[in-house]
Amino acid sequence: MIQMTPAAQSQPEVAYQWMKSFISALPREEETFLNEAVLAKTTGTSRTPVREALLRLEAEGFVKRIPHKGAFVPPISDPDVRAILQARSVVEKWAVSALESMLDAQIDAFQRVIDQQQEAKDDPARFIELDTEFHTLMVRAGGNPVLADFYASLRQKQLRIGVKAVSQQTDRAGDVLREHQLIVDALRSRSLDAAHQAIDAHLNSTRLAVIGY
Repeated sequence: MIQMTPAAQSQPEVAYQWMKSFISALPREEETFLNEAVLAKTTGTSRTPVREALLRLEAEGFVKRIPHKGAFVPPISDPDVRAILQARSVVEKWAVSALESMLDAQIDAFQRVIDQQQEAKDDPARFIELDTEFHTLMVRAGGNPVLADFYASLRQKQLRIGVKAVSQQTDRAGDVLREHQLIVDALRSRSLDAAHQAIDAHLNSTRLAVIGY
């Protein structure tokens, strides 16, 4: 497969990548409107590819289009964080309940993501992208496409929550790596109880890192 270099990316892709990075780095308490004309100038594209990128971001839950106002990026409150993490606990623990049928190759894939995260410790946005990939792989391993789609709908909120925690807390990335490794070790040992405990410990640690209680 031929991979496109940044210079060879389409204008909608350039606009999409810039806006996704901008939104992911936005403090979760903040809200903002994205103006098409400003985005076109900032990304070096035009309004048509910006609109295409915004439609894609809207489908992924990153923005809400409001007629005559633009694309709205809503804030994420403390209750939102708690609700998201509670939902993740339910879905992720259900997904690993299929542990007996989980292939070694799937568990190896989790480990590869952890190894990539280790290399991205100094890049919060990339680190959290990989964090989302790690948990998404776990949910997909459960084999329920409806739950996988629901989990994907939380993506932008997870990115904004995670980037702040990794950026502002000393060695939060190191904590995440250790917590992810405990999950993988439990899966590899085929211990469902240990996997559930590791998932809850990780999500509780995330809650404390983000909202402090």
